[in-house]
Amino acid sequence: MTPETAISIRNLSKEYYRTEKASPFSRKMVKGTEFLAVNNISIDIRKGEVICITGHNGSGKSTLLKMIAEVTLPTSGEIEINGKVASILEIGIGFQPEISGYENIFLSGAMYGLKKSEIEAKIDSIIEMFGFPEFINTPVKYYSSGMYMRLAFSVIVNIDADIYLFDEVTSVGDTEFRTKVIREVSRLKEKNATILIVTHNPTLFSQISDRFLLFDKGRISVSESPKSLQEVEYSDDPLHINASKLMQIKELHSEGIDFDITNIKINIEGRLDNIDSIFANKIEFVTEIRYKLQDSMAMLLTICDITGNIITSASTELKAGNVESETIKFEMPKGYLRPAPMSIGFEILNSDNKPVISYHNVISIPYDNKNIMSGYLNMPIKITKGI
Repeated sequence: MTPETAISIRNLSKEYYRTEKASPFSRKMVKGTEFLAVNNISIDIRKGEVICITGHNGSGKSTLLKMIAEVTLPTSGEIEINGKVASILEIGIGFQPEISGYENIFLSGAMYGLKKSEIEAKIDSIIEMFGFPEFINTPVKYYSSGMYMRLAFSVIVNIDADIYLFDEVTSVGDTEFRTKVIREVSRLKEKNATILIVTHNPTLFSQISDRFLLFDKGRISVSESPKSLQEVEYSDDPLHINASKLMQIKELHSEGIDFDITNIKINIEGRLDNIDSIFANKIEFVTEIRYKLQDSMAMLLTICDITGNIITSASTELKAGNVESETIKFEMPKGYLRPAPMSIGFEILNSDNKPVISYHNVISIPYDNKNIMSGYLNMPIKITKGI
C-alpha cells in the first residue's frame, strides 16, 4: 500500500446465506443456499478521490461500505485503510431514539473522538445544516427518515476525517438537501478527503466524481465517466427500461396506490451515435402503465438537473378506474435540450399535486463536460447591440 493510497482492497468477498423454509408447509426457517454479496473484488482508491458507487438493489454496494467501516467482517480477502473513517451507513445508526437531536449530536461526536469543546464549537454549524432548529430538542424517535438523514449528514461532514462513506444520503432528502450534499461533498473534496458515495443516481454526482463503480451481483466494473458507466449498466438496450428495472426504482409515498409503469421505450429520431445525438434529435418516451385508482391523478414526466431540480415537465390526467394496460407517449421536439448532465423521471400526483409514487432517475443522460455554462434549454432569447 503506497502513501498515496487511502483504501486498498484485495480479493474481497462476503458470503451470506438465504433463509428458507424447512419444508413447504413448515413455519420453521433454516439456513439455505449461500450467495456472494461481494465477489472477489480488488481495487485501490487514491487519497482525495471521490468514488460514486451504483448498481441495482442487492448488488453489494452497501456491503462493501460496511466492510470498509468495519461494521461487517469480510469472509475472505483484505482491506487496508490509511486514515480516519467517518460514515453514514443506515438511517439513524448511532442515534439513540429516546434523546433529543441536540443530545445525539454530542453522542455521535463523542463516538468519533471529539471533545465536548470541539462539538460546542461546531454545534451552530451542525444545527444550521440540519435545517430544523425548532426540532433540535425533540427526541429523534419522532423524526422523519429525511430528518434523521439530514442530522446524521450534518454531524458527519463536521467531523475531521480522512475518508467519508455515504450510503444513499440523498434518497430521503428534498431538492434543498441534495444541493447541500453536493456542496458539502465538494468542500470535503477540496480538503483532499477521500469520499465513497453509494447512490442510485450517479448523474447527481457526475460533476465531482473522479471514478464510478458499477456493482452487479457482487462484482464491479470501473469507469472514468458516467457515460461509459451507463453503457455497461444498460449494455442490453440503454433505451429500454423493463418492469424489473422499474420496480427497483419505484418509490411509494402513500399507501394504497395501485399503479405501475410496466415498460418504457425511448425512441430517438435518427442515429444514436453518441451522447450528443440525444440532444440533436426528437425524443419520444413511450410508457406502458397499469393502475386501479379510486380518484383521478396525474402522471408527470420530469427532466431534472444533476441536483434533482426540475428543468421542465409535462403531465397527463389518469382518470379513476381499473386500467389493465395503457400506452402514453411523451414527445419532445428536437432542438430544445442542450448538452448537459440530466435525468429523466416520472411522478404520480394526487389531486393536491403531491407525489404519491416516484420513479426517479429512470434514465440518466451523462455528459462529461464539467465546465458547461450554456444551461439546459434552448430559449428564443433575442440579443440586440448598439441601442
